[in-house]
Amino acid sequence: MTPQHDLPSGAEQRQRVTSRDVATAAGVHQSTVSRVLNGDQRISSDTRKRVEAAAEQLGYVPSRRAQNLRARRSGVVGVMVQDIDNAFYPLLLSDMHRELTAAGYAIVLIVDPLHRRADMSRMRQLFDDSLDGVLISTATIDSETPRALHASGMPLVLAVRSVPNLDVDTVESDNVAAGREAARHLVALGHTDIAVAMGPKETSTTRDRLRGVLEILQTELPPDRVMHGPYRHETGYAMCRRLMMTDNPPTAIIAGNDVMAIGVLDAAWRSGLSTPEDLSVLGFDDIPMAAWQAINLTTVRQDSKAIAEQAARRLVDRIEQPDSPPHHDIFPVSLTVRATTGPLRTDS
Repeated sequence: MTPQHDLPSGAEQRQRVTSRDVATAAGVHQSTVSRVLNGDQRISSDTRKRVEAAAEQLGYVPSRRAQNLRARRSGVVGVMVQDIDNAFYPLLLSDMHRELTAAGYAIVLIVDPLHRRADMSRMRQLFDDSLDGVLISTATIDSETPRALHASGMPLVLAVRSVPNLDVDTVESDNVAAGREAARHLVALGHTDIAVAMGPKETSTTRDRLRGVLEILQTELPPDRVMHGPYRHETGYAMCRRLMMTDNPPTAIIAGNDVMAIGVLDAAWRSGLSTPEDLSVLGFDDIPMAAWQAINLTTVRQDSKAIAEQAARRLVDRIEQPDSPPHHDIFPVSLTVRATTGPLRTDS
């Protein structure tokens, strides 16, 4: 689909124009606007002209782009990842790249931190680059950017994370089940004093994994047993240091992902603690590093390869069939037990 610019920056244009506005002005269904902007040759010439005229008049598509509407697709899609320093994202990106390349698309990599408010300058840049679609793995629960892109008619797929009440293609793991698996494992080992060192509250992964943990524990955790922060090694390290310096430290820590869990392990080692004798540690994702002998991390595995490939396929389908119903793909998870979790010490 040929995307549009955001509204002109003049004071007279204060509200973002959407494809619904264009449809109303042109007297057509909203899906027809998408089909016209996607270069669907089945649309009649009269309808196409009405939509293009309405879009340009409302500022939905800049004049430079309107001249290129019939050029159809650019063969380029955008892929948003949060942090290429996090070992999870290069894996995800590599699998997405391979699948999209096989489908004939080149990708533009967008390294984007957690975003809530839509970055209009970033969105204009995306539109200027003539992207056919966008695959986002950085969305937060309150993200405006996915909503704005969806409203604009841009083919869009969310991967890894979801956004509530946004009817777009979404591909993610069963994160509630992941939280259940983590907590169930530790409870079975006898742990009752469990802390969670999770990612940002604004992400669906954190929300759902924590929900799963609490379902198994069947109780709310004390405030000092729940911490949130970026999905980084240093976050897990700092959280572990804080937890273990309390008068009654927990016997187990569930980390928001494997990278954070490795940070927890480093902090435990620096504190003179033995894992799992003094502290059991569990993560999520099962990145390759988790299986390294020096780490040997117990973790809940999500199939990042399957998620990446399915998200890429969904984006290609969305570009080629913009009016098809959206899909929500949820992939199963599994517990991988290694050396960082063990039975509660009876003399602790």
